[in-house]
Formats: sequence, C-alpha cells, structure tokens
Amino acid sequence: MIQVVIPGQETLNLEVLVLDYNGTLALDGQMLESVKESLIRLSPHLGIHVITSDTFGTVVKQCEDLPIHVKVLESSDHIHEKENFLVQFGERQIVAVGNGVNDELMLKKADLGIAVIGFEGASSHTLLAADIVVHSIEDALGLLLETTRLKATLRK
Repeated sequence: MIQVVIPGQETLNLEVLVLDYNGTLALDGQMLESVKESLIRLSPHLGIHVITSDTFGTVVKQCEDLPIHVKVLESSDHIHEKENFLVQFGERQIVAVGNGVNDELMLKKADLGIAVIGFEGASSHTLLAADIVVHSIEDALGLLLETTRLKATLRK
C-alpha cells in the first residue's frame, strides 16, 4: 500500500495500480524501457494491472518478466469494460493511468486518476476526468514513487 496524506482531503491508501498499455506504457506496442524499473519498484506496494485492447498483439510478451497482471479487453465496448474492470477490487483504493478516450471512465472511477499526454497525446475527455495530468508515464509513476509530489499537486 502507498499512503498519501493530502492536506484538505482524505488520506489516500492506494493498493491497486491499473495502467493502460498503448499510449501510456508503450509506443507502437513496445513498452518503454524507462518504465520497467519503476514498475518493479512499485510492485511490493501495489498490485499492478495492465488493461489493453492490445492493438499490436505484443502486451503479453512485453510484460512477461514484470510483476504485473495483464488483461486483454474482450468486448467491443472498451470504455465500459475498463471502467468495470475496477469493480473486482472492491473497497481497495485504486490509482488508474491512461491517455485515450477509452480510459475516461476508468480514471473517473478510480480513487486517483492520472492522465498521461505522452507521445500519442491524450483525449480531452480523459484529461477532464483525471485528478492529475502529466507529460509522461515516467512522471505518473514518479508521483507514486515520490508521494510528496502528489501532496503538492492535490492539496487544497
């Protein structure tokens, strides 16, 4: 668990990290090398899940040596499938990270939603659903590794 006391808000007790793949962790189906170490560092503190349509068919191979769970979307309604994926975690607090239109409701439903602009850009709907917007996945994961950054951004 990662606990973050944010002045003027309830304390976050984050237990689950749900990540979009393409456009967030990966570019053109290839995971960014820069995120692998951060995911490994976060894994003792958070259950890490990648949820993706797997456009390039590479997610399982790219994630095989990492301490994460992969879910490939099955329906044609990805925006609701991603949102409903969070239900399985019950009362556990979730941080979700994504960039696309199909990440909007997932970020809105999560206890902490982070939108990544990244190489592909980001949907304006997803940006508005997020609690925080960052330039890169490295910045998003950095917020979880160095939680005083979250305090500085979210305090009231």
